[in-house]
Formats: sequence, C-alpha cells, structure tokens
Amino acid sequence: MFAAVLTLAVYATIALAAPVTAQTTPPGAGIPLSLATERAGAIRDLRYELSLSVPRDQKTALTGTMTARFRLVDGSRRVVFDFAPGQKNVTAVRVNGEPVTATFVTDHFIVPARTVRNADMEVGIDFIAGDASLNRNPDFLYALFVPARAHFAIPVFDQPDLKARWTLNLMYPNDWVAVSNGKATRAGSYCADGPPPAPGSTVPAAGFCASTESFAETEPLSTYLFSFVVGDFKMETAERNGRTFRMFHRETDAAKVARNKDALFDLHARALAFMEDYTGVPYAFGKFDFVAIPAFQFGGMEHAGKVLYSASSLLLDESATQNQFLGRASVISHETAHMWFGDLVTMRWFDDVWMKEVFANFMAAKIVNPSFPEVNHDLRFLYAHYPAAYDVDRTAGTNAIRQPLDNLNEAGSLYGAIIYQ
Repeated sequence: MFAAVLTLAVYATIALAAPVTAQTTPPGAGIPLSLATERAGAIRDLRYELSLSVPRDQKTALTGTMTARFRLVDGSRRVVFDFAPGQKNVTAVRVNGEPVTATFVTDHFIVPARTVRNADMEVGIDFIAGDASLNRNPDFLYALFVPARAHFAIPVFDQPDLKARWTLNLMYPNDWVAVSNGKATRAGSYCADGPPPAPGSTVPAAGFCASTESFAETEPLSTYLFSFVVGDFKMETAERNGRTFRMFHRETDAAKVARNKDALFDLHARALAFMEDYTGVPYAFGKFDFVAIPAFQFGGMEHAGKVLYSASSLLLDESATQNQFLGRASVISHETAHMWFGDLVTMRWFDDVWMKEVFANFMAAKIVNPSFPEVNHDLRFLYAHYPAAYDVDRTAGTNAIRQPLDNLNEAGSLYGAIIYQ
C-alpha cells in the first residue's frame, strides 16, 4: 500500500529457522511466532485450492471448501490451521480423503497428521466463511487479508513465510464479474430453480442463476497477498508494450473514465517497464489487473496480479491539481514496485515490513520524477518524508525501525511514519 496508508509485503522466502517444537502446547490466539516457526519448519510445497459460493444477499454467508496440499517433514504429529470463526463454521475435515475429528482452540483448529517423515498431506475443509475481512457491500465484495486477516475468512496457515500456489474456483451471481490473482481459465453459467448448489457441484439446483469461474494457479504468494473481488464492476482494457492491462471500476461518469483511463494504463506500463529494466528481473505474475474500489481503506494494496486502489486516487476530476497528478503517479509506482519488493521477495515476518515499504517509496520516486521535470523533486522528497519521520523520532515515543513482534495480531501497531518515511 502507499506511504501514509497501510500496506504489507515481505522479504526472504526461506522458512524461519528453528527446531520443531514438542507440539504439546496449544497455540495461542492470533498467529504466535512460536506457531509460525513450528509450521515453517514442517511444511513444504504448499498449495491451496479454494472453492467459494458467493451469494447476492449480503446477509447470506459464503460457503466453501479449502483443500491444502503439502509435504509434512520432521515427523510432525499435528497440523494447525488458522480460522478465527471457529468450530461452528467448520462442517467437515478430511485428511488424505478420510474424515477426521479436529480439535478447536481459539483462532485455530488442529488436525492429526501422519507420524511418518516426508508425508504427503491433503487436508480438505468444508466451511462457512467469516465476513470480517471480506468487505461485503450490497453489490460487490473484496477480500483484504493484510496483514494476517485471511484466517478471519478462510482456513489457512496465515503467516508470510509459508507461501503457497493458489487455485480459486468461484460461483457468484451471473450479472457480476470476478477477478483474482490468477488468470481466469474456465467460465460457465446456468439458471435453475432452488437453492444454490455446493461449490464444485456439477448439478445445478433449482432456482439459482450463477456464473462459475476458475482462476489459474498462481506463483507462490503469502496469504496476505491473495485476494479476489466479485461484484457489479465495469472493465476497461488496453495494450501497452505487448501486455494487456485491465481496469475494473464502478464509476458511472463515462466522461471521467474516458478522461483518466489512458493515463492510468500508461502509468502502470511505465512503472512495470522501469522496474524490469532497473532490476533485470521480469515481472513474475503474468497478468496485470487493477481495481478501483469506492471508499477503499488505503491508497492501494499490492495483491500480485491484481492491485486494489481507492477509486478517488485514480479517477481524478477535471480540476485536479499537479499534486493530485503527482500523487496518483506515486501510488501507482509504489504498488507496482511492490511486485518486486514485497510480492516476489517477501519478508519472513512482519517485523521487517519497513523494508519493502521503504524500497517501494524509494523506487516510486525514481519512476515518477522524470515525468514531472518542472518539480523540485529533492525538495518534495524532503517534505514528503523527513518531517513525518522526525516528528516521531524526536519524541519520547520514538521506536526502532525493526521492532520485536511476537504475534501477528499486533502487526498493526508497527505502522507509522518511521516505517514508511
């Protein structure tokens, strides 16, 4: 996300190095570092396949199935999933196809694992999704899982160093659209009479009109970088430098969209080209979509392959000032830089969130400055960063850039001017 607005990403995909614990202590609330260390030492080759049914009625729960496939090493005897809604929202758990009884504790459930080393595991979980991180509105929703809020909606290992390849299957009202990190690979629709079928069902139940869509497996992503958007959105498409860009929006002023869209595609293409040239590393996530969300909490959020933005920061009025144009270019460049600093190279733990935020701000300035030659960029950089940082740094409440973090439920306390500026 952009500067004064929250954002999160990560560095070093190597697992936290620590011996596997005796696994006799129940995990505490949130995502304790001790639990994250245990799992990072035991889980390899992680893949998630998530199937969700998204109802039109905002008051009706989403239902779904999560299938987690991984290799369990070091003779681990338990697998702890994070899922804040708890036992009442889990209808079945299967390990390698066999029903099992899970043990539920605060924010987690524990499934028995095979005691053999290097065991291939497939854990299937039928569940009712929690709403806390799904941002549901009458005619759209968007999943926002940063910093560790995926487990408020779906059962996962909600820690940044357990990156997974994600496959998503969605069922949703057939006059809506859907977008996620991966490229859409298969779509269908039907109408019949009756309640909606379960996700993945091949037999439509009566009385339900729906679209079904599957999204291709992603590159390895942390849980906080996985997302999907479903709802009543319009789509704009453009080609830049041989790449297709798509913008999803809900703006009803066609003139405003027409006035802004070419600049938005140009800014993203320019930022991608700069980052590829500067780093020597090609963009890693295939497609590039972005979504303009009304009243979005942040300036932007760097979900790989599908960036979310505040609509007001992208679709500017005719009377927009130079500062607004510069701000828009900066937030786009910041989020694009995160595709490398944060999404491709990711922190092990959120105590290092400052690294990707500082790099994204630094790179954004490099990308944006040449397009605004009339601006004194050294002076602007000083004004944008130094006062905010030193206003905190000179007080008794100052803090180190890198702070201890024993639990991800406290990650929000790390954010502030020192982290970003």
